[in-house]
Amino acid sequence: MVVLKVEPWNGTKADSPTTSDGPEGDKSHEMFGFQDLASDYYQVLRQKERPAWCRFVWGIVIIILLIFTGYMVYQLLADYLQYNSFVESSISWQKNLTLPAITICSTNPLNYTLLKDQLKTGNDTKLLDEFNHLMEDFVKSSTKPNGYMNISFEEFEDFNAFEHEFGSLVLRFGPHLYNMLFGEYDYVFRGIGYFVDYLDWSKYSQMTELGVCFELNDDGRLKQTVGGVKGGLVIDLDANVDHYLFTTTTKGFVVFIRDQDETIMLNRGGYVVSPGVENFIKLTATTHTRLGHPHGTCKNVPSQFGKYDHHYESVRECVQRQRMEAMVDMCHCIPWYLADRLFTLNKTDILDGYSEKIQAHQHARARARMKRQLENETENAENTENTENAETENLESGDTEIELGEESSTAEAPKTTEPPTTPWSWVTNQPLHKTNYVHLTCGFVEMYICDKKLEEAEMEGEIEFEPCPEPCEYHEWNVEIASTLFPPSEEYFDKFLRDQLYLPKTPTYDFIRENMARVHIYYDELKVNEKVQTKAYEPQNFVAEFGGTVDLFIGFSFFTIFQLIEISVAMCLTRLWQRRRKAKKTEESNSNSVIDNPSVI
Repeated sequence: MVVLKVEPWNGTKADSPTTSDGPEGDKSHEMFGFQDLASDYYQVLRQKERPAWCRFVWGIVIIILLIFTGYMVYQLLADYLQYNSFVESSISWQKNLTLPAITICSTNPLNYTLLKDQLKTGNDTKLLDEFNHLMEDFVKSSTKPNGYMNISFEEFEDFNAFEHEFGSLVLRFGPHLYNMLFGEYDYVFRGIGYFVDYLDWSKYSQMTELGVCFELNDDGRLKQTVGGVKGGLVIDLDANVDHYLFTTTTKGFVVFIRDQDETIMLNRGGYVVSPGVENFIKLTATTHTRLGHPHGTCKNVPSQFGKYDHHYESVRECVQRQRMEAMVDMCHCIPWYLADRLFTLNKTDILDGYSEKIQAHQHARARARMKRQLENETENAENTENTENAETENLESGDTEIELGEESSTAEAPKTTEPPTTPWSWVTNQPLHKTNYVHLTCGFVEMYICDKKLEEAEMEGEIEFEPCPEPCEYHEWNVEIASTLFPPSEEYFDKFLRDQLYLPKTPTYDFIRENMARVHIYYDELKVNEKVQTKAYEPQNFVAEFGGTVDLFIGFSFFTIFQLIEISVAMCLTRLWQRRRKAKKTEESNSNSVIDNPSVI
């Protein structure tokens, strides 16, 4: 500790130091000199009455203390600049706990039976053959070791035009949500009833890569008040296996557990539920609070697809966004589920940005198509001319029995393709279908090809996605799944299921085992795990540790800093005053010399 020594001066010349500047001396030097600070170091090293060896030993001790203090301060500063953090975990018990939002999608995107009947009725067997050809090639490529599929978009231009005109196949022939659920009133959840007959399907449907999916609890109204299976949600699902597309390899459903604000559009992070099985999905809720730069890696990025403006995208949404942007750049069309989502949310500015990229490519494709048509017409004209020349030569040589002017009885009349029957009115009445964006969207066939090309590009390393940061606050659900056969026996089916399920016809045991899946979603305990990332060193903690270290070893404090600042400023002012005084005396001395020596004049 440094203490300012203040002693009265009696005004005598003997008690005051003098300088060479004049008989009165420099009093400012007396007021602000370092010798007037009676610090411990000054007393130890400068007192004349102490022996020299004692001052030498103390000097070594002080040097060691200064070195050790500098090292400690360096370590403190290094630890602080590492911006370390730790996670505090706690458990909060709740009287009632909100279930997460749930998205349920069928693994089968199309009702293939309805698709075949519709196209055959409309005399569109050519389109059906093209569609089947694509699906077969897709299955073959999936079984190959490298998985490559050599198909171009140009091979399916007719089918793409058909989808653009009459609506996406998924909208026209996708399984209806009502048919995905068995119609018993099993959707009652602890006093909050969701009956199948009263659901507004437009509010509970979401377009995804898997087709039209069923969304539940977006409003967070489903709250569990009793822990365990009996307090949770029960859903009975119908797979409709008889209408599966022949490329569908997995029977059943995909269940996504998500936050109320999160949007699901790609098949990422779901849990597969198979028919003939009773599935128990046990949840454990966790809330995370993360730190941003420099202490953490979280970053709040506004979601482009969220229903609410305040929502920040999750890691899954970030992956979806990057993959769909890659689809737009690679396939030059907007995935139909993305376009539907953005248009529904009135985010047409994003659609316009995608449209500018796509239209330039479409113009190039149109020019290439016209060029191919001209080449084909030229080639056909040449072939026709060659054929006529050959016939003329044959007639002249008498090698043919065909008489001029005679019409061949075997000539076929030109085939006229009748337009397909009117598609479902609710498809063409969709808001997106009435806009120009519908011509920029990828059809079902295009999406199959585009997904495959994107996978190939990832395998070849042509596309790399950026790592996705976590939002600074988000919810997470740890999932444990257990399953058992359902129904467990034919006797159980006869007693408890046969008369309780509302179906067009009485179900059989084999039908239920083939199509029905029962899903329980519940909290085993009504608790929330809270994880909060906290700074290891706050600025005030660093200042306190720094002050304690230097005060302990060298007696240094903020008071000392203020003293040193005061002395430094005073000494600077003193030096400036001394220089000005010295310059003035020099000038006076030169003037006196001129007066004493007139010969200089």
